[in-house]
Amino acid sequence: MSRILVVEDEETLADAIQDVLQDAGFEVQVAHNGLEALRQLEAGTPDVLLLDLMLPLLDGRGLLTRMRSQEHLRELPVVVMTSASRKALADHPVGSFLQKPVTAAGLLKALKSVLPGAAGGGPTSPDAA
Repeated sequence: MSRILVVEDEETLADAIQDVLQDAGFEVQVAHNGLEALRQLEAGTPDVLLLDLMLPLLDGRGLLTRMRSQEHLRELPVVVMTSASRKALADHPVGSFLQKPVTAAGLLKALKSVLPGAAGGGPTSPDAA
């Protein structure tokens, strides 16, 4: 079973995403801000990080910067799900980019595309289609 850390500050949305992912067979943890996510990442590395960019305490870009500076988190697949534009990622390559609002099908497709061993998985630049 693949483990996903969902980093989303909107509690209702985080709960809905957690339900969708658990129904699809994923093990899900939720963090509501970037600092909480860092603590959870230090306690154990998930298979995929589902990340909102606009977060309290430490935003998604700051979290990505800190992750990429740590050897054990550098290659962690990241799916960004945000209402911000793709340009907000600047020099932060991610596995997939989803513009909010997202559908359950779109979310599952993006996550499965970046899971280790998935066909077609792997990081893409923030400007990739």
